[in-house]
Amino acid sequence: MRILFCAGGTGGHIFPIIAIKRKIEKEIKHSRGLEKEKPEFLFIGCQILREKELKEEGIPIQKITGGKWRRYFSFKNFIDLLKFPFSFFQALYKVWAFMPDVVFSKGGQGTFPIVLAAWLYQIPVVLHESDSIPGFNNKLSAKFSKKIFLSFEEAKKYFNPKKTEVSGHPIREKLLQGSKKTAKKIFNLSGERKIILALGGTQGAVKINELIVHVLTRYVSLYEIIHVCGERNFKELDLMTRGILKEEQRKYYHLYPFLDEEKLSHALAAADLVITRGGSSTIFEIAALEKPQIIIPLQGSAQNHQVWNARIFREKDLAIVIEEPNATPHFVFGRVCHLLQDEETLKKIKKNCQKFIKKNASQKIARYLLKVL
Repeated sequence: MRILFCAGGTGGHIFPIIAIKRKIEKEIKHSRGLEKEKPEFLFIGCQILREKELKEEGIPIQKITGGKWRRYFSFKNFIDLLKFPFSFFQALYKVWAFMPDVVFSKGGQGTFPIVLAAWLYQIPVVLHESDSIPGFNNKLSAKFSKKIFLSFEEAKKYFNPKKTEVSGHPIREKLLQGSKKTAKKIFNLSGERKIILALGGTQGAVKINELIVHVLTRYVSLYEIIHVCGERNFKELDLMTRGILKEEQRKYYHLYPFLDEEKLSHALAAADLVITRGGSSTIFEIAALEKPQIIIPLQGSAQNHQVWNARIFREKDLAIVIEEPNATPHFVFGRVCHLLQDEETLKKIKKNCQKFIKKNASQKIARYLLKVL
C-alpha cells in the first residue's frame, strides 16, 4: 500500500498532508481487514520549507527541479519554462521507482509534472484545493485527476462538477487539543489580561510584525501578546522590542520565531483573539477552534488567493478583515480593542464558525484514498 504526496513546500501545503497521513494510519488501524497493512508514504516536491515536519512525521522526501510561472512579465519565466522537461523526466523516474497505488496532490510549485507522470502510469490522482481561487498547478492537474476535494464551496466553478466535492480543510487534530492551563506554563502568561495571538504564518509576516511593534506599548498597556514573528525576523525584533518595552511591561509580551504543533495548539487555546494573514490553512485552523480573528491578507499572493479567502470569511461573518492598504498600526489596534469589547460580534463569529467548519475533512479524504487503494 503506497501513497505518494506532492505539494508546494510551505506549511499551508505540508500541514494538511500531515493531517491526512495521520488519518490514513488511524483508519487502517481501526478497519477490519486492513489492520495488518503497513502503508508506505513518500513526499516529492521542490523548495520544501517545512522538511523538518515531514521528517518528524516519518514521511521520506525526494526532490525535483521546479519552475515557477510568474503572472507578470519576467525573463525568469522563459528560464523556468525550460526547466519543465527536466522536471517531468525527474518525476517520471521517481514515480516509477516508488510506483504508488495513489497520488495525493495539494497543488503548488512542482506538482504538475508528478501528476502528469502518475496519469501516464495510470495511477489514480486525487487533488485538494485549499483556496477559493485555485492555484495554477491544480488547474492544470485537474484534467488528469480522479477526484478533487475543496476547502471552499466557491472554488467549485473552476472544476468539473462530476469530480468535485467540498470536503472542508484538513486540520491536524492535535491543534484542537490545546489547553489554556498548559499555555500559561509554556508561555509564562500572567493570566491578568485578555490574550492576543499574532501569527505571520510559517514564514512570518513583516506587515503583521510592523503592525504590532509600532504600537507595542499600547498593546501591552491593555493585553498580553504572544507574537510569532517568523524565524528570519526574530533576532531583529527581539532587539527592537527590548529597546521599546520597560522591564515591568515585558511580562505581557512573548516573542517567538516559530511555534511547533504542540505549542501552537496551546497558544490558540489561550488566545482571545488572533491576528493573522489570509493563508487558508491558518484561517481554517483558527475558525475550527471558534476563535475570533482579524485577517490582514497578503496582496499580490498567487491568484491573490489570500484576499479572496479573507473576503469569503468576511462575507460569512467568520472574521474581521482589514485590507492591507488600510492596515495601519493605530487602525488595527482600534479594531482589536473594539472587537474584544463587542460581545455580540464575538458570539456571532463563534456560532458561524461552528456552522461553517467541517472538522471531518481529513477523515473524508483519508477514507476516499483508502477506497481508491
